[in-house]
Amino acid sequence: MTTGMRRMIAQAVKRELAHAGATAASVSERSGIAVEKLTAQLSCRRDFTITDLAAIAQVLGIPVSRLVPPPSDR
Repeated sequence: MTTGMRRMIAQAVKRELAHAGATAASVSERSGIAVEKLTAQLSCRRDFTITDLAAIAQVLGIPVSRLVPPPSDR
């Protein structure tokens, strides 16, 4: 994953967390993603996996598509 893609996904996840009033810690607990891993992903030091994005989307009650940039932005 490129740095630009990693940054776009992290920004989208942060936006959705804020919109839901959720914290990384609460999403970590509810999704089963280790808080250290999620923190690294949100700070663009680690790639998100589709499994992680699906778990985050499920916790937030949103479609995964809201966490990834549309094809034209890739």
